[in-house]
Amino acid sequence: MSVFSARLLSAAALSVLAFFTVAHAASDAMSHEMKHGASHEMSMPMAAEIYHGHGVIKKVSNDSLSIAHQPVAALNWPAMTMTFRLPETGALPVVNVGDTVDFTFSQQAEGYRLDSVTPAK
Repeated sequence: MSVFSARLLSAAALSVLAFFTVAHAASDAMSHEMKHGASHEMSMPMAAEIYHGHGVIKKVSNDSLSIAHQPVAALNWPAMTMTFRLPETGALPVVNVGDTVDFTFSQQAEGYRLDSVTPAK
C-alpha cells in the first residue's frame, strides 16, 4: 500500500469517526430535549373540565356561594348542598338566598370554583 493510499484511508476513517461522533452527540441532545420536553409538558396544568348544575342559593358570602343543587350526572353526584368558591376575577350577577340558578363550576386544587351563575327563568 502506498503512502498516499494509507493517508487516504486514514482520512476516510477519521471522517467516518467524526460523522458518528457528531451524530451521536446530536442524538443525545435530541433525546435529552425530548425527555425534558415531555416531562415539562406533563407538568403543565391541563384545562379544568367545566360542569353544569341547577339549584337554589342557600348562603351568600364574600368569597363563596352555597347552593342546594340537583344531581350532577357528569360527576355521579346526588342532589346535595355545596359551598363553591367564587372566581378570582370577573363579576358574577347579584344573587340572593332563595334564588334558583343555573351555574357552571370546575375543580381546582383548592376545591370547586364557580365559573358562572345565571338566575334561572
